[in-house]
Amino acid sequence: MNPEPRYAIYLAPEPQEKLWQFGSAWLGYDAASRADVKQPALQGIPSDVLREATAHPRLYGLHVTLKAPFRLAEGIGVDALERAVAELARRHAPIGPFSLALEARQAGEDAVFLCLVPAPMQPTLHRLEAEAVITLDPLRAPLTPGEIARRRPDRLTRRERAHLERYGYPYVLDCFRPHLSLTGPIAADSPLRPALADYLTAEPAMMQLSVLSLLLFEQPEAGARFHIRQRYRLGGEADE
Repeated sequence: MNPEPRYAIYLAPEPQEKLWQFGSAWLGYDAASRADVKQPALQGIPSDVLREATAHPRLYGLHVTLKAPFRLAEGIGVDALERAVAELARRHAPIGPFSLALEARQAGEDAVFLCLVPAPMQPTLHRLEAEAVITLDPLRAPLTPGEIARRRPDRLTRRERAHLERYGYPYVLDCFRPHLSLTGPIAADSPLRPALADYLTAEPAMMQLSVLSLLLFEQPEAGARFHIRQRYRLGGEADE
């Protein structure tokens, strides 16, 4: 059986921006070049601790989720998806730059994950997300029972469960909380948090995000890392 790829619509810094370079190094993976990247040395943090803490976001690459990973619906080819994303990008202007803040969000009873979030909220970002979620949904294959179970619907709110059933992902539309994940679940008192805060303080340019493109990410097969398949300039055409 041929592997069935998954696709996602993400936002990310441009490759030349400090935030992309930092985020790729922090995660140990550059989703544009598909290359491993040496992670930074943090005082008091063993390298294997950082490697383990970043294992989950490393699978996806640095990004803000607009349309979470999905398989294509039966009869839909990737060319149709590419045309739809290109058209969506043409309808929206670039956003930002805007400031980011480091935040620790709940990731279970005694765990958090570290991420960068817009500060303050960006209404244009929410409008872009809503259109991406709704207009691209006809191209998405329905979730399998296993995919639904992995989302732990028993732990979701009623509204999040409704979004999961309708759009294949719980954190959309009124539940959308844009962020760039920098770790998976870690202990709430992990020394990674102050170490990361100090690291970011030294480079103010890493705390700014300009949204200039929509990115089509691809996961070739289950367990593989996502990579950037195509970049679509907002208000323009796809980059070659």
